Amino acid sequence: MALQKLLATPELLALFGEPVQCRSDGACPPQDNMQQDWGHLLACASSRDVPPLLRFYAWQPWAISLGLHQSDRLPDEERCRERGIEIVRRPTGGRVVLHAQEVTYAVAVRLSPQRTPQYIYRIVHERIATALQRLTGKPIQFAPASANFRQLWSRPSAAACFNSSARWELSYAGRKLVGSAQRVANGVLLQHGSILLGPAHLSIAELLRFDSEADREAFRQALAAHSISLQQLCGYSPSYDEVVAALWESFCGVPYTDPSPDATQRPTAAPSATGSDSGSSSE
Repeated sequence: MALQKLLATPELLALFGEPVQCRSDGACPPQDNMQQDWGHLLACASSRDVPPLLRFYAWQPWAISLGLHQSDRLPDEERCRERGIEIVRRPTGGRVVLHAQEVTYAVAVRLSPQRTPQYIYRIVHERIATALQRLTGKPIQFAPASANFRQLWSRPSAAACFNSSARWELSYAGRKLVGSAQRVANGVLLQHGSILLGPAHLSIAELLRFDSEADREAFRQALAAHSISLQQLCGYSPSYDEVVAALWESFCGVPYTDPSPDATQRPTAAPSATGSDSGSSSE
């Protein structure tokens, strides 16, 4: 179900400080997803008339996304092409993700002395944790940062987002459930991330380049050990709309309702704008 509304509930105002364009776009082409997220940040930076953004979406076809600074050589293009997997680059940092069975969220927020990147990162994950705890009945936890990122990044498994956690990311029993990344440009923050619905993200092991099949298998085992999906927590496969409904209510404070006819149209690309980064990427 596609849904688009301009809302100004107390819950949204506490996070964004102004009315918010709230959207559920459903499954969209990979390049369109990245253009929508980055384009909205640029539009917010260029005009105060553009509201901040809360967006939920999925991916059709499935895709690998690379973090802003990752090498183009990580994905095996031939393997991806054979399996119908597209490859895109995110405008944010972080590591490689296979977007398959997931709900992706995005927020674009104007920063202020109160609304720092650290504040947004924490509050967004608190809202997601509340939604997922209601959905699963399980205690969703804030993950501590990996103890030694220098050592972590030296391992072959370090290329993948769901092989380790940054502070305030979400996990269950030490296994990562939600992975997020940020970027700031011209006083506006974009944060987006993946919420795992099922186990398809594990297939990324078949789509990346490795020096040996032993390295591939080690990567696969590490990813399975360090990540978990809502299917595993719920005992069934929750639908996109079921998960978005829980997230919508947690973020917006109102139910995820059927849209009016004029709110169901696919949103057009946000207006383009130019600007320089005033911040850095984070995981």
